[in-house]
Amino acid sequence: MRTPSKQEDLVKAFKALLKEEKFSSQGEIVTALQEAGFDNINQSKISRMLTKFGAVRTRNAKMEMVYCLPTELGVPTASSPLKNLVLDIDHNHSVVVIRTSPGAAQLICTFIRFFR
Repeated sequence: MRTPSKQEDLVKAFKALLKEEKFSSQGEIVTALQEAGFDNINQSKISRMLTKFGAVRTRNAKMEMVYCLPTELGVPTASSPLKNLVLDIDHNHSVVVIRTSPGAAQLICTFIRFFR
């Protein structure tokens, strides 16, 4: 079994901190990671990590501007639950419109054709 590298530990800690949605500056993230035992952390490294993982500043529940990670969109598969793939269904007696999560339309179309 392989042990996680220092870089993997850093990435896990970084993502965990951003999920807390309480850091409004890169300096605060640097300080939190240093307190967690990561010594070679500076603002420029945090800036690169924020860009790499697509982090954005948004308002949290307290209406504070904080860094957070975007929700991860998994690639839909045939084993994905339908409730995660179909967002909405509407009809007008002649046309049915099915709104799906990104990338799921073709899969839903295949299901409909198969069970028709």
